[in-house]
Amino acid sequence: RELKETSGPHLQARHLKLALEETSKMALTHWKSVIAESKKELADTLKRFHDQDRHYAYWLLCGINRQFFELLDGRIPVPNPEVSFDRNYCLSYERPLSLKTLRCIAGIVRRTVNRVRRNSVCYPRTKTFHNRIDFDSSCYTVRSAEDAQLLELMSLQPGKRISLRLKGKSKIRGTLQLLRDTAGTYSLRVYVPQQCEERRKTGKVVGIDLGYTEMMATSEQELLGTDLGKYFSAIADKRGKNSEGRNRMHALFRSLLKKSGKNNLAKAERIRKHNLGRKKQRARYIQNIGIIKTLVNRELNLLFTRKINPIRAIVVEDLSARMKAHFGKKWNRRLSGWMRGYLQERIRYKAKKHGIEVNEVNPAHSSRECPRCHCTDKKNRRGDVFKCSSCGYHEHADLVAALNILGRLGDKEIRKGMSPSRVKAVLDGRHVGWKLLNETVTDRTSDEARVVSESPRSASSKSERRSDVQVCTAS
Repeated sequence: RELKETSGPHLQARHLKLALEETSKMALTHWKSVIAESKKELADTLKRFHDQDRHYAYWLLCGINRQFFELLDGRIPVPNPEVSFDRNYCLSYERPLSLKTLRCIAGIVRRTVNRVRRNSVCYPRTKTFHNRIDFDSSCYTVRSAEDAQLLELMSLQPGKRISLRLKGKSKIRGTLQLLRDTAGTYSLRVYVPQQCEERRKTGKVVGIDLGYTEMMATSEQELLGTDLGKYFSAIADKRGKNSEGRNRMHALFRSLLKKSGKNNLAKAERIRKHNLGRKKQRARYIQNIGIIKTLVNRELNLLFTRKINPIRAIVVEDLSARMKAHFGKKWNRRLSGWMRGYLQERIRYKAKKHGIEVNEVNPAHSSRECPRCHCTDKKNRRGDVFKCSSCGYHEHADLVAALNILGRLGDKEIRKGMSPSRVKAVLDGRHVGWKLLNETVTDRTSDEARVVSESPRSASSKSERRSDVQVCTAS
């Protein structure tokens, strides 16, 4: 801007500062996510390491520091034992770390970080379907007219502002966000502080299982948002059908461009203009997503604000891990449109607003575990029907999962970060214990019944009663 190396209008200084602040926050959040995901990937590998070697690996990932970016550049960060690795990572050194050991550990960590950056946590990119610009309190002025409210925004030309006529009147404060989507609609986002209620001290603790066909199931044997799965499937199937038609149009468009002749070029231009646009497609998608968001917020408001049996705390499943299961093409498309992140965000937001405590537990095998005998056989669940193959317990699968999630609150054996295989090992041990206890109780009951039936006292009493009956008949 100051060197004037490019022609045309430039951002004003205040807009440039806001853009740089947002960019730096976005980059900081990205690297924090990379480090957190890398620690999860290395958790099982580092268990086989020596304490000091494990400490060096965690030192490389202790934050966005100098050693982390030296590691990404291909260098081997060398710690200084005299000043410790880091103030938060103090450890007594039993042996010096050799250069070969440092190179080996640094290579493992570097490959893990690069794999996470390539597959799991990609750098965010600007979305093409909308534009957004921020305005802080020094970049706009609010004026009131007789029948409307006017908002004057800073433009690219100094001293000249753009006047917008708002629909309705409201209190505007803080930093504003002006958005324009592909449908040509402008929307203004205003920050409004929310007043949160005090933490509830009385009420029930409810387990919640998030699902696809139903929005959620509670441990109180309630299914909420039963129509949500229909909306998800209808939207995904409609978009898939439209995408197939657009792909055919794209192929025809590319083939016409390769051919010569005015007619082919004119036909390609018509296809691009009338069949490959995104304006109507984006508007339709925004409308469908708005219906789903309305349904989600309505069900959560009814759950958290009920007067009968109020809720003090909720127990939800930790769904931060990525979905690694792969199904068919149709169901992969449907599950990709499942707004799992939005559901979690709304639950946390609504719960904090109404003073409800949120607890997260490990969800591994929660929909397969029998709440009675802890059997985790794959045959237990068939769709939405749960029937235990061991004890015969049957119920709706989502309701069973909600009961198991509630039962894992405070469970010291099943922790939040445990792998599904370790969780299954714990549940299998509980199932074996239940079977042994059940067999012992059954044998004891059968033995007592056998002793009573074979006792001489019972036999003599039977003979006495029989003789009494004979005497009465004779007389």
